Amino acid sequence: MTQEVIRLDKVKSKNRAFGGIRVLVRIVLLSIVVTMMLSAASYIMDNISRVEAQREVIAIEIAHAEARRLEIEDSVAYTESIDFIEYIARNVLNLVRRDEIIFIMTTE
Repeated sequence: MTQEVIRLDKVKSKNRAFGGIRVLVRIVLLSIVVTMMLSAASYIMDNISRVEAQREVIAIEIAHAEARRLEIEDSVAYTESIDFIEYIARNVLNLVRRDEIIFIMTTE
């Protein structure tokens, strides 16, 4: 019986030693997991910052494109107007209205 008690004491002392190692292993694993999570969080935050910067640039580009679209719409509206057609007819094609009298000035 005493041998069994001694053996149980040895087993218990070994288990205590392994118990300390198990705790140490758990702490190391936990620290690795925490480090990985912090690295992932840092990576995600960097990506969020980069995406927000890109979003601001794209918003500015959209505003410029919208302004250009409005300019083009105004140009199209002007080219379809009677005023533009008359300007082209008079200044480019040298046309006049039917009831207008043409004066030709000569330099003599």
